Amino acid sequence: MEPPQPAKHEPSPGGSIGENDAPKLIDRERANAFLGLIRAGDSVFRALDRSLQDGYCISLHEYEVLLFLAAFSTNHAMPMTELRRRTPLSQSRVSRVVSGLEGRGLVRRTTDPTDHRAVTVTLTQQGLDRYQSARNRHLRDLDRHLFSVLTDREIGQLAAITAKILAARETQV
Repeated sequence: MEPPQPAKHEPSPGGSIGENDAPKLIDRERANAFLGLIRAGDSVFRALDRSLQDGYCISLHEYEVLLFLAAFSTNHAMPMTELRRRTPLSQSRVSRVVSGLEGRGLVRRTTDPTDHRAVTVTLTQQGLDRYQSARNRHLRDLDRHLFSVLTDREIGQLAAITAKILAARETQV
């Protein structure tokens, strides 16, 4: 027995694509969930990034690196391998972000004297000052663009859903 073939559909009048013009590969609810996640994430990212760029001349990715060094490291320093592991950025992207921050005096890179392949990224005082000055605005923007439109229950659900998605991705890699 042959597998069913997708139905052939004629384009809607006027050349536009209508709901019945192509075989359904995903139901409407799943499509809305996927597109909503992507669009909402992109919209929040762009708003947060624009605010940090306008107010503090740093991107959201740069702020994230400063955050990890300021709040989640020992002595405001972290091995580059750990920084790469913690951020959602590619290895080359993290390297470019760190290079840009270093060029502006916000971080410093040092090579391990015993293992010249190992690099540590350290937050400078100027970097700490920039992070601290941007932090309150960033938190206000997070509330404005994300948390204020959700109930506490929805925030918990969102945290659980995104954690589940990310955990599944880690096991696939």
